[in-house]
Amino acid sequence: MRHTPKLAAVAIAILASVACKSVVTGNEGNFRFSYLADEAFLDFNKAIAVGAKLDVNVTQVGDDQPVGLTDAAAEDPAVFGTEITGANIVTITGLAEGNTELQVKGTNTSGEEQTDSVNLRVLVPDIHRMRHSCQNFNGVEATDYAYLTGQSVYVPFDFEANANSGTEPVIGYGYYPIQIDGPATLDASFQGSQYMRIDMGAPGSVTFTSDIDASTLDLTIVDEADIDGVLQPIAFVLEDIDVGDVNPFYVLPSAAGMPICQADVTLAVASTTPDICDVRLANSLAGNGSDQGKEFGWFEIEGVAAGMCEYTVTYPTGADGAGATQAFTYEIQP
Repeated sequence: MRHTPKLAAVAIAILASVACKSVVTGNEGNFRFSYLADEAFLDFNKAIAVGAKLDVNVTQVGDDQPVGLTDAAAEDPAVFGTEITGANIVTITGLAEGNTELQVKGTNTSGEEQTDSVNLRVLVPDIHRMRHSCQNFNGVEATDYAYLTGQSVYVPFDFEANANSGTEPVIGYGYYPIQIDGPATLDASFQGSQYMRIDMGAPGSVTFTSDIDASTLDLTIVDEADIDGVLQPIAFVLEDIDVGDVNPFYVLPSAAGMPICQADVTLAVASTTPDICDVRLANSLAGNGSDQGKEFGWFEIEGVAAGMCEYTVTYPTGADGAGATQAFTYEIQP
């Protein structure tokens, strides 16, 4: 039997996309310009949103060593602002729609001063997509999603623009055009290009409404005591768990049928077939060897002998303090 991991969006710590770079050689062929990207990596000239920022790294063609920047400016400063924020980093701020050059001057590793430029576009996005990080968690197609009171969570988003009879991504960080109705607060200091950081308040209903296209995202804030269920854990297993193998699993609680995204809450796991498997929280990887703790949903299963591993996952503070428990199984191969 083979098992393929389902890489669901579960929390910023485990699903922030692996950072890739969009890279291009400058118009004069002296410098390479790059920035971290999470989509359309091969397209350097993705548009920056009006109101958003983008950090552009400048390196030397050939050895890719940092260039010591001495000047950076937009050919048309009405389109975007520039600020040198690191030895070889210039931060772009989108100001108005347009397409103009970023012109830089800097010193290469030989001490020679050179110049180069690259074209950058700025657009006003007209599509704003927001979603829950645990949407479709392990195949669960829920209609409502919950978060725990008092926690800071990360809400994924994307900007797009209609262009050339299709859509294109619009990028940048620090731009969060939403209105919040309900007991939650936007952390505007967070510099995310894929996530908004939201501080959850008292239990209740919350609606995010986009200033761009009036799209909405609804959620419910609940207490730990409201936890009454456990979702089927995600098995991060490329093939079978064999005797001697140790594999990570990720689990989330639920309340009234709603998955609780990014639930940083006390969790307990236990094997009911210890002759077949050992089940423990993932902090045992650091030598702590615990079966209960606040581990943000991670636990692991170790194959002891061939057979059906039976285990339980419990949220001790759930069910008004009585604890919410669910039993699961996973087959251990020889």
